[in-house]
Amino acid sequence: MRWLRIFKKRVFWKTLLYAAGLYFIVFLLVTIGLRIFTYHGKSFPVPDFKGLDSIRVNELALYNDLQVEVVDSTFIPYLVKGSVIDQYPQPGVKVKKNRTIFLTINAFNQAKVEMPNLVGVSYRQGKTTLESRGLKVGRIIYQADFAKNNILKQQYQGKIIHAGTMIEKEELIDLVLGNGLGQSSVSVPDLKKLKYNRAINEINDAYFNVGNVVFDTTVHTFRDSINAMVWRQYPGNYGNSRAVMGSRIDIWLTLNPELFPTDTATVKTN
Repeated sequence: MRWLRIFKKRVFWKTLLYAAGLYFIVFLLVTIGLRIFTYHGKSFPVPDFKGLDSIRVNELALYNDLQVEVVDSTFIPYLVKGSVIDQYPQPGVKVKKNRTIFLTINAFNQAKVEMPNLVGVSYRQGKTTLESRGLKVGRIIYQADFAKNNILKQQYQGKIIHAGTMIEKEELIDLVLGNGLGQSSVSVPDLKKLKYNRAINEINDAYFNVGNVVFDTTVHTFRDSINAMVWRQYPGNYGNSRAVMGSRIDIWLTLNPELFPTDTATVKTN
């Protein structure tokens, strides 16, 4: 048979051997190339980009053979503009080289809103109006006036701010209120186990000012500060504790669950 004669020829086996060898070499080169370019089987912990500016972010990414991409921004007044406030994957997660790390940064410019006219309205109404514009209550200042808890003046950085003035969102507006021609005392709110934002809101709602805010050593990042809970306050809430309206309440916050009683492990809704 003619096809059997082909198999008996030496040239056929020689060609087949060459083809097999060439296939093996190509396979070997492709495998080695993939291992080189993808670091096959190797992963490395993601560095912590939080708090860094754009220059340091790029330096750290280059040093670790990573790519970075800004996917979102928000504005937090007390953080450095342009600094990283969050990242994905989180620090310590193992990834391969050339992985893209997605960043959320603190915006360089905050949107501006028109300052509303709060003079003559109640504190609670004024506070609601401020918050609807993206502004926040700063200090509560009491002044002798029969219109108790009505807003007499609105101030920004110690000066009167007129309605219609353009101001950046998240700024603090100080409110001068009437004291009803006397120093009234109100109940001290119980802030234990409230997260930061809720605690600040409760202090303002109760006609007090925010005093010292102390984070312990368990709080390292912006996200930590938002999730930290009040474990101590001064003055404290002991039964029917009362204090003068407009006085300060200091708070201490932590992420350490051991600082809270075991029988009150439920976190208050924030």
